[in-house]
Formats: sequence, C-alpha cells, structure tokens
Amino acid sequence: MNQFIPKRIRIQKDVVARIERILLGRGAIKVALNQEVKPSDIIGSSDVFSGFRIINLATLLEVEPKDTIKYLKRGMGQRIYKGELLALKPGGIFGGKKLIIAPTDGSLDYINPETGELKMTLFPRKIDLPAGVYGIVEGIDNEKGKITIRAQVTRIYGMLGCGKLRDGILEVINKREDYLTVGNLSSKNEGHVLLAGSLAYKDAYSSAISNGVSGIIVGGINSSDYKSMAGGRLLFPKRLENDIGISVVVCEGFGSMPIGDDIYKILYQYNGKFISIDGNKSRIDLPSVESSSINKVKSTILPPIQDTSSLDEMQNVELKIGMRVRVVGNSFPSEQGVVLSIDQSPTLLPSRIIAYLATIETTRRKIKVPIVNLEAIDYI
Repeated sequence: MNQFIPKRIRIQKDVVARIERILLGRGAIKVALNQEVKPSDIIGSSDVFSGFRIINLATLLEVEPKDTIKYLKRGMGQRIYKGELLALKPGGIFGGKKLIIAPTDGSLDYINPETGELKMTLFPRKIDLPAGVYGIVEGIDNEKGKITIRAQVTRIYGMLGCGKLRDGILEVINKREDYLTVGNLSSKNEGHVLLAGSLAYKDAYSSAISNGVSGIIVGGINSSDYKSMAGGRLLFPKRLENDIGISVVVCEGFGSMPIGDDIYKILYQYNGKFISIDGNKSRIDLPSVESSSINKVKSTILPPIQDTSSLDEMQNVELKIGMRVRVVGNSFPSEQGVVLSIDQSPTLLPSRIIAYLATIETTRRKIKVPIVNLEAIDYI
C-alpha cells in the first residue's frame, strides 16, 4: 500500500534571488540600475526622527514650576547642542547657584508652566543604508525608498512568523534547545537578529522590542503569543501582513521545539554576519559573503515576477525508504531522520488509534512514528 506525506522546502542553498533594501525614512537613493554593489557600499541615506526628551527643569533648578522659564538661556524653537548652557539660576550670598547643561542635541519645543518640564525635540539622525550583499541593482523605487538587488543567498523557510522585512547582524545567544528570557537581552542587542533557541517567553518579546532588536529566530512559539502577534488570528500556513515592532520567524511549529539541526547549523555559521528576516513571509535570507558570488549573479537572469507559490504550498509525495523526513506530531516533535522501513500493516497505538508506522533513523536513535506525523523535507 502506497503512503503519501506532505513535502516542504526548508532550505535553498546558494540561489540567486532578489533582495529588497529599504530606507528607514525619507531620503535619497545613491545607486543606479544595473550597478554592481558590494556589502559595504552605501546605496542610500535617510533622515530618521529621533523622538524627544523630557527634562524636569523645576526639580533640577529647585524652583517653582511657573518660574522655570525665566532661567532658560534659549527661547522656544531655538536649537541647542549637547554641552551648551541650557538654564542658569544665579546664586545668592549663601550659594544656591544652579547651572543646567544640555544633555543632548535638539530644539526647545515646549515648557509646561504647571510642572516645569521642558520638552526637547531631538534632531533627526542621518542613517546610511549599506547594500549588505554582493549583487546587481535590479530595481529602484524612489517613492518607497526601496532598492531591489539581485544577489546570491541561502534562503531558509520557517513554519510561520510575523513582522515586516528587517535586517541586522545575526547574534547566536542560545543553544538550539534553550529558552529566550528577559535575562538574555540588553541594549547591546539593538539592531541584531537573535538566534534564540526552542522558545521565547512573552515578556522576552516585549523586552526585545524595547531594546531595539530587529528580529528573533526561534524553534517554537506558544499559540497564545502567536495569536497576539497575528491580531488574534491563528492562520497557518497562510502568510500574514502584521508588524508589532519586531520580526519573528518560527522554524518548527507551536510549543517548545528545538530549531532543526539542519537550519541551526547553517545559521550558526552566520553568527556575526549580516542577514535579513521577513516574518510575514516566514523567510530568512543569508547573503553570500564570498565576493566571487557576483559571477553567478551576473550570469543569472531572473524572470520579471518570480513565482514562489510552489514553495509556500504543501505538496504530497509518496513515502519511500531512504527519504529524509521530519516529525511534526506530538511524539518526537521536530526530530529529523531517514526512513529505514515502512510497515505494511497498521498498528493499534496506546491511544486506541490505528495507524501505519515508519521506522526513522535520527542522528541519536531509531524511532517508530505514525506516518501521518511525518513530512518530507527538501533542499534546493
């Protein structure tokens, strides 16, 4: 009796694909169509709003809130730079002189006479956008500040995810079976994509957002956490268009699951290197770090619109001996191995369910698994 199981592509190695680079704000694109770029090339720059800062001058000057404004040395709307004199209260015979220095660059926006708090609007920061890859510019969208580059990448497909396209330096902070907690995170992780282990706690996601983390790659996720990210929905495997301020790719499924050894080994090799992560597409792109990859890029022409539907949809294939599979059920979750044998008669399981079993050889052991709990995994 022939048995069929779903097949899903997990990894595409060294393929030529389109990479999108997007300015963080309004700015200028500095490359032309068909221009060859390398990772360090600055392909655009933008001015990004830096926010504001509240300074309680009444407390610092030790005066009544309504009297604060008369001690200011700058008028509202004027610029001031870090280290310049912001406010001064002269002292008397018995001292009491107070001198306040501007803690940062900005402009004086507003002072609240009831609280004595001064609002400083910070100057926009100019942020340069590096190419990040060896490639050739294929498209420029000045309105959206988007540059499309043809480059060689290793592309990893997760099971689900959330969040828009982001990038950063990959930082391995956990083993594949560990949990991500608040204690793992700090401001040092800002702008990084974290390889986080088998599960991240809910408060860890909040802490990561507060610390400016770009993305998290994890083995499993609690369904309640995923639903909160996905706007209360639990759609799988359909793609979403949500963003909560961070991009997340879940490689294995719901619950605590170590990242598959196949994916983890590749990601570990990229520790400290630039990558991009698209949670809404459940996709991770690892650009080639070899300058010689440009030769393959030059000789490869991609179609105007690349059809990736075959990668997003499950296909059914006949289960065969020697096939590489992954366990997706509750028994031995996310383990991978090679099919050694396929039972020709069904077995009555302890749960009272009758199922056909297959024997799988993993790197650690041999296991018997219901065929309905298997998926074929493929690599391109």
